[in-house]
Amino acid sequence: MLTPVWLMVEHCNLAPSHQQEYVPVAKQVPNKVAEQQLAYGLALWRDKKYQQASQEFSVLGSQNLSLDLQSLTGLYQYHAAAFTQNRNADFIQQLSSLPKSCKQTLLFVTPDIESLAQAEHFRSRFAQDARLKDLSICIHDVTWFDPVDITCDKNWQQSGRLGCQLLSLAEKLKPLPFTHLVMFANQGKANVHNGIMFLDRQDTYDVFIHELAHFSGFIDEYPLSQGLAQRVCAGVDAPNMVFKQAEQTEPDQQYWQSIGVQKHTDLFTARTCDNHATQAFKASNQLTFMEYHDTGFIPALYLTAWQRQLQKAPNQPSAHINFAQLYEQSNNLSESKFWRARYQQYLNANSKNINNL
Repeated sequence: MLTPVWLMVEHCNLAPSHQQEYVPVAKQVPNKVAEQQLAYGLALWRDKKYQQASQEFSVLGSQNLSLDLQSLTGLYQYHAAAFTQNRNADFIQQLSSLPKSCKQTLLFVTPDIESLAQAEHFRSRFAQDARLKDLSICIHDVTWFDPVDITCDKNWQQSGRLGCQLLSLAEKLKPLPFTHLVMFANQGKANVHNGIMFLDRQDTYDVFIHELAHFSGFIDEYPLSQGLAQRVCAGVDAPNMVFKQAEQTEPDQQYWQSIGVQKHTDLFTARTCDNHATQAFKASNQLTFMEYHDTGFIPALYLTAWQRQLQKAPNQPSAHINFAQLYEQSNNLSESKFWRARYQQYLNANSKNINNL
């Protein structure tokens, strides 16, 4: 992706053994100057002058830059050139094969060129995150970049949350092998809807991991709003939480046992249902990443339950169901049928593992 910067070239085959000839070393472009040039290229891109922006990135990338700026410029240069040349036509050829053991295969998607670096950072951090090394979650090595056909809004459909228009994206993603999508946008509140995660440019890697757990059914451990608590606290147990309804004497841990959590796990009150008559319980007496994402603390028991949940993927929807529902809402039943078939393939592929648990 990135063009190497050679500082010195030795012409030993052409010169006598006692002489050396050197190519002059190009002076490194000052960071401030390079940052200004990069900002100009990004401004051109925001003005939809895609060809000019791509040329600006290319010119800057050919210069002697600091390693950080060389990497960032190369990232913009690669995606801008690929987009202006083929509009994602050969994207599938760029994807490396993922292990068959992956139960969730994530595809990063963005219409926002400045989110490309954020996506690369999250991908790199995830690959090096020792906490999560045993989870059957894989991320495709290239981000789907489409600044034309994807539009996002921080108050999507008056929900107060980040969301994106996805129907045009669905058509393009048909041939791609993914189960879940992570959408990176400019601004808005992070959230997960079925098999799609929405993040904005301010969200950190810890926010990504918190939202990633939602893909496997984990529930927030901070107090939910009354409206959300009405739905969540009805007693649908989760990998990190069980509930005790008002008429019960103690919470039922049968669900935890079904995903491999020890029968006599200690229970600690959680704040999830503070705005509801139900009492929620978690299996940790510490603040975890599901209450304050920036603590980074994921109890070992949570990781065990998370991996177990991944092996029972039919319990949680994939992004295919998002697309199926969108097409149903637009009365396009043929496309809805296609995505429901993809969803069924996802269920069938993972249900084979349940009998082996």
